[in-house]
Order: sequence, then structure tokens, then C-alpha cells
Amino acid sequence: MTVADPDLYAFVIQLYPTEIHPASRPLGHGVQALFLDLVRQIDPALAAALHADAPGKPYTVAILPTPARNGQVWLRISLLRTDIFRTFVQALLRQPARQATLQLGKTTYRLGDIIGTPPPNGHPWAGYHSFTGLAQAATATATIELEFATATAIGQGTRPDGKPRLAILPDPELIFPSIAKRWNELAPPECRLDLEAVRAAANETLLSRYHAESVEINLGRGPQKGFTGRCIYELPPDPALARLISLLASAVFFTGVGIKTARGMGLCRQRSEVGR
Repeated sequence: MTVADPDLYAFVIQLYPTEIHPASRPLGHGVQALFLDLVRQIDPALAAALHADAPGKPYTVAILPTPARNGQVWLRISLLRTDIFRTFVQALLRQPARQATLQLGKTTYRLGDIIGTPPPNGHPWAGYHSFTGLAQAATATATIELEFATATAIGQGTRPDGKPRLAILPDPELIFPSIAKRWNELAPPECRLDLEAVRAAANETLLSRYHAESVEINLGRGPQKGFTGRCIYELPPDPALARLISLLASAVFFTGVGIKTARGMGLCRQRSEVGR
């Protein structure tokens, strides 16, 4: 894939436990802490800013839901700003070859492969692109398929007791405006989307087939509910609206969807599409 001036990056990082029996399965907050610790080695101020409790965090972290072999863990980290990419790469290069260890929760891991390119020579969850490139490449298609790989939930305000209200269904009227909101928080001004048009496109999008289930993910402060699964959406007949949904389906690979994408939730990618 050739992309001029990428500003969206996705890495897959392999970790091997240094102990025969890992202390525990890593949790979402531990993965976030590992990422921020790496950034802090190069730029403490940037790490502090990324840790701040603010909307539109320009990165996502997750543990890939792949079968574990001998306690191996595959981390998936996406970076949505070029300055974070540069700092993160510097931090990885600083790790001593074949000797680097990283702390993830209560377990120490040895750093293995670092993959930043897509197949055929890379990894299906790795790659790079740009906001501008995604916007230019979006085309009207008849259907798209999304894979929600980790627990996904869409925030819907708060309840009277102050707790969040969460939607855990792959409803297009929830999913695509959520992706668009995140896109607009992070994309350059010239790429920002008309959210009213996105809502109109989502309203014309149909969930035509799905296999999904409710799940819980432990982020370190108790269980968090969400859903995982694969869903096929029928896009609007209007080509302009279909292109909007197609763009968001491509962007979600980097942006994630829903709440707590910096702690392991909302990992999502487009699986297939059928041209009009």
C-alpha cells in the first residue's frame, strides 16, 4: 500500500512472558499504561497530555482476541497523530535488541515482533493511511461487513444516578455517528464531516445480517459490558450517503468505535464490501 504523508498508523506488537506461568491475564488499563510508559520515555509532557481525561484520545490500544500460546500477548495500538507516531517509534527503537522487557499488569514480557504493515507481508490488524487518503478513496458500495473484535458500547448520556447509559447493539444509527464524531475530533479541518449528513446516511443504512453477542471486558475497575460480533450493513441507495458510510467503515480500523477505545474496547475493522 502506497500512502502519501500518512497520519494514521496501526501496530501489532508481540509479547512473550518472561515467566513460565504469567501472573494474570492483562487488563485494559494495563495495556494503556504500557503504551503511555513507552511515550513517557521520550516525551513526558506528551504522555501526560495523552493520559488526560479528554474526549477524542488520538490513540487506541487493545489486546487482540487471538488464541494465546505459551502466554503470548498480541497488542494492537493505533496512532492518529504524526507526532505520536514519531515519539512511539523512537521509544521502540530505544529498547535493547532481544533484551527489551515491558511491564503489563503484574507480568513482565519480552518484546517480540513489531508489525506495522498489512498483509501479505504484515498483519491483518496493522497498516497505515491518512485522513485525506481515506476520504478520497471512499466509494459507494452496496454492502459492508464490520467485525467488532472487542467489547463495544456506545455512550448515550448518563442516568439519573450519574452512571453512563450504554447501547450495546450494532444499530447503524448508533455505530456510524459514533465513528463520525471521533473522526471529526481528530481529522484536519478540510476532512471534517457534516454530522447531519452522517445521521441521514445512518438512518438509511440497514443491518441486514449479523452474529453478535453481549460480553463483558475487565478494564481493571470491574467489568464493562459491550458486544462483539460481525455485522453486514446494506448502505443507502443515494451514492453520496453510501460514500459517507463507506468512509466511516474504513476509518474505524484506526479510530475504533464507542467508549474506552484507549483501554481495549471498540476494536473494529471492515471485513468485506461488494461494489455497486
